[in-house]
Amino acid sequence: MTRRLQWEVFVSAQIPVVTNDFPPGASDMKWSPISSTLISGKRDAVLVDTAITVDQNRKLVDWIAASGKNLTTIYATHGHGDHFFGVNTIQKKFPKARFVATREVIAVMQKQASAPVVNTYWKPRFPGQIDSTLVVADELKGGVIELEGEQLVGVPLGHTDTDNTTCLHAPSIGLVVAGDAVYNDVHLHLGESNAETRNDWIAALDKVESLTPVAVIAGHKRSGAPDTPNNIEETRKYIRDFDRIATNTKTASELYNQMLAIYPERVNPAVLWFSARAMKPGT
Repeated sequence: MTRRLQWEVFVSAQIPVVTNDFPPGASDMKWSPISSTLISGKRDAVLVDTAITVDQNRKLVDWIAASGKNLTTIYATHGHGDHFFGVNTIQKKFPKARFVATREVIAVMQKQASAPVVNTYWKPRFPGQIDSTLVVADELKGGVIELEGEQLVGVPLGHTDTDNTTCLHAPSIGLVVAGDAVYNDVHLHLGESNAETRNDWIAALDKVESLTPVAVIAGHKRSGAPDTPNNIEETRKYIRDFDRIATNTKTASELYNQMLAIYPERVNPAVLWFSARAMKPGT
């Protein structure tokens, strides 16, 4: 009988962002909640994605340690800093855990961890909170992580909310850890997209769906929201609504307000505002 793996999700709560650019009617901004997934067997475990700040990642370390599992591997689904800046903090507790990603993800990761990006984007938004040591992954050659005789497969997805993203598929338990290809009741980051790459994102969602998962973990999710495959279609619908409204509006405010009318309860409308601003700068 095949040994079944288990999985659990840790959601790093929203934290304040230092900025002077707020959505209409807002006077502060917070980062979206971030999901980290622990896939484990009887002894060993693999962590998928970290959080941003040292404090967030210390809490993540405590959660991993409480599982009693031996962390062998950390996998990054994509190259955004909010999903790998915690690796150094985690490796201090689990020094034998290797950090891996696909070659394409590493290319994005190298840019995110570069001094110009860290000093102009990340540190101003989270002053004194970013680890001084940012670790870039080693290439996951062959695209497969072995966990107690089971395979975890890195699946290339192309452009989703950034370039060169992946998901991690655990076929034996029907699990897909989707990274930012899928969002779960949180506004999508569409600020790096255009009409063509939004179609690429739809194709990536089709690819995730083709894996016929029974559980799908979004990279950004509302704490407690169910990790069902329905989140694939909900993400697809959001992108199509955004694309349609972006085509039929002239200003960022119009785009923002019309999307917010459809999705009034999703977490972190600030992300929607920045997506709208990216589509229609100067309006």
